[in-house]
Amino acid sequence: MSHSEGSTLRSNTIGAGHIVFFVVSAAAPLSGVVLGVPVIIGQGNGIGAAGSFVLVTGVLLLFAVGYSAMSRHVVNAGGFYVYVARGLGRIPGLGAATLALFAYTAIQAGMFGALGAYVGRFVRSYLGVDLPWWGYSLAGVALCLALGVRQVDVGARVLGVMLALETVLIVALDVGIAATGGAHAGGPASLSWQPFAPSAVFGGALGIALVFAHTSFIGFEATVIYGEEARNPRRTVPRATYVALVLMGAFYAISTWLLTEAFPAAEVVGLAQADPESFTARAVQAQLGATSAHVLSALIITSIFAAVLAFHNTLARYLFALGRHGLMWTALGRTHRTRQSPEVACYVQAASAVVVIVAFAVAGFDPYTNLYVWATGLGATGIIVLQVVASVAVFGFFRRHDVDRRTWHTVVAPVLGMLGLLVLAVAALSNFGLLIGVSSGGAVLALGAVLLCAALVGMARAAYLRRHDPAVYNRIGDVARDAHEPTAR
Repeated sequence: MSHSEGSTLRSNTIGAGHIVFFVVSAAAPLSGVVLGVPVIIGQGNGIGAAGSFVLVTGVLLLFAVGYSAMSRHVVNAGGFYVYVARGLGRIPGLGAATLALFAYTAIQAGMFGALGAYVGRFVRSYLGVDLPWWGYSLAGVALCLALGVRQVDVGARVLGVMLALETVLIVALDVGIAATGGAHAGGPASLSWQPFAPSAVFGGALGIALVFAHTSFIGFEATVIYGEEARNPRRTVPRATYVALVLMGAFYAISTWLLTEAFPAAEVVGLAQADPESFTARAVQAQLGATSAHVLSALIITSIFAAVLAFHNTLARYLFALGRHGLMWTALGRTHRTRQSPEVACYVQAASAVVVIVAFAVAGFDPYTNLYVWATGLGATGIIVLQVVASVAVFGFFRRHDVDRRTWHTVVAPVLGMLGLLVLAVAALSNFGLLIGVSSGGAVLALGAVLLCAALVGMARAAYLRRHDPAVYNRIGDVARDAHEPTAR
């Protein structure tokens, strides 16, 4: 018998620190440095890679201004879905919901593929046991489900430990390179600031660099979905959003800069192109010793798991919000009787991950080059598109509701953020083939069309409800019962 009887998430459970752990862990900072940075250096703007993180951080901070301002008036677990519905209308809102579900599901499925691949490699290397990758991926799903069904603060503590461990290793690498001067071997004074020079940052394939840098931040926008469970959400959520962005931006920019300094300037791009998978490991071994390289092999696994756990929580709350509004299976909107976690949504979300993993396993696809690269590339592009739409929705919300007259927060920053995100979206779509690792134009077009179809499914559902079930249609974008209802102009 199910224990899911309520429809309200447990309030006053988590603070700004917990939310920061969730969203930073979703970005998997160690995985970003190990997997993403070598691609930016080798395929993007070379030694200017660190500067690309500065640019992306600036754009996302502009986006966060309006996004956070709106979070003071819309407290809900629906994230992009509710924001777009409140800012642009119910039909675009439900379209954003289905696109978000698809994008986050794709990213999480891809991360489960990476988890299976890296755990399999680790077990083969250190234990000599060769088991199918999908077994490790499914075990990861089971563990995520167990933690997700428990109270949200339990998952936050687990993520906090994992995040601390991986951060310590990268910070140790940063300190080692800074202290020795890296490849220059002349101490801190020998480090070069050239990676931040405009000629370096805007050189090479800047579009590719910006897209891959942006994927390292995916998950920060999920701060708003914890509003119902946060203590004093109208202050906690904006604070967590800014803290997460600044911490991530500084971490990636500094770590990328120092990583490029660990190799001779004339060789760093060629090394990243030739062997991206071991690029960071070479720097770790050179600076911290062989033992640290072994530790890195283990921490990559915990970093990926932290990301899939965070995405599990995000997806479960999207499903919960849609179920509570009667827009999907209504049982999704029920919570555990005592823990008040979105129990049913957690089970359904885990089941969807199992289906994707099994499908790729049966088809004989590779967990990394196929499942991880394809799914995360597709999902990442979907998130960029959602952020563009959300920035427009924020602008529209403050035009429709007279609740905040600060020009910077409600007009200037949202518009600038929207323009910056449009540049990222164009870069993502124009480099979509490289992003997902597919060279065929037809395949790229087909995969890109999936994003549009995901949004159209939701919009069609909303249009149907408007005609045949107005009562349910009017619940699209409803906020929690304790949320402030703004007054329309």
